[in-house]
Amino acid sequence: MYRFKHLMIILFLLGMSPASAQESNFAVLELVSANIDSLIADSVRKAFILNHRPIDSAELNRIELGQVKGLYGNYVSKYIAKVGFYKANAQAFRKFLAKRNPPRLEWIFYSFSLLFLFFSLINAVFRSYLQKVFRVFANEGFVYRQAKDQMTQAPFAAFLMNLLFILSGTIFIFFGLGGNRLFTGVERWQSMGLIVVVLVIVYATKYLFLQFMGWVFNLRESFDGYVFIVFLNNKISGILMLFASFLMAFAEPGSSFLIFKLSLFLLGIIFLIRFIRGFQVFSKQARLGIFNFLLAVISLEILPSAVLLKFTSRTFAFLMGDYL
Repeated sequence: MYRFKHLMIILFLLGMSPASAQESNFAVLELVSANIDSLIADSVRKAFILNHRPIDSAELNRIELGQVKGLYGNYVSKYIAKVGFYKANAQAFRKFLAKRNPPRLEWIFYSFSLLFLFFSLINAVFRSYLQKVFRVFANEGFVYRQAKDQMTQAPFAAFLMNLLFILSGTIFIFFGLGGNRLFTGVERWQSMGLIVVVLVIVYATKYLFLQFMGWVFNLRESFDGYVFIVFLNNKISGILMLFASFLMAFAEPGSSFLIFKLSLFLLGIIFLIRFIRGFQVFSKQARLGIFNFLLAVISLEILPSAVLLKFTSRTFAFLMGDYL
């Protein structure tokens, strides 16, 4: 029994010896695979050294080891200064950066929103007055006294419509002369403010002058009728210029100029109607001839309007630097 135990122990030890041999062989293989990269690197390095041509004396003499103080180190700064590719000694220049200036059109939106809101409030509060304006203007005959008396009883509505004419006329002239492509920022509002001042001065002077002429020649009724016709046509012109300006604001430059010319043609028709009705007033009440009335219209209507457009265009050119 004792011998049998020793025999089993010996057989167990003999059975464990192959496993130890496998483990020792596995460890050797793992060591070779771990060092294979270093062996390849050494062989590549030896091949590079053996195949490289030795440096001759001429090449050795071209190597300069001078030192120059610089940002990249003494030796590197010397090399960079010598090689022209790096342009280390070139004068620095400012890089051009393209800055986008998108068109700021929000002022157009808010301006027309306020103008159309203003016109809609007039229509909502003084609807009967506005209807009388269109009815009297479309009347084929002479502007009858009853409609005139009814319209003169609403001075505040007349004032608001005249104010609409001034504002829409300002926008119309500004867009018609290309001010939206010339001015930006503060210059835009300055130019439109100038147009407003000129329009107010022209029509205020015209009103005072006509009242003065009626008092001098003792023809107040005739001149009052003519003033009524002038401002009646201005109210219609203000509505027309408001819609024309709205179309010009969002159209291309070529289309905008075409709309401007078409609007001037329609304004010319309104002016012709004013001329005919004004002549009816003076021919019946003052017995004024057509030639004298034509001279008066040219001096009081056409010349101030032409001077206004010329002055505004020259002012635009002056502000842009075209004139000294």
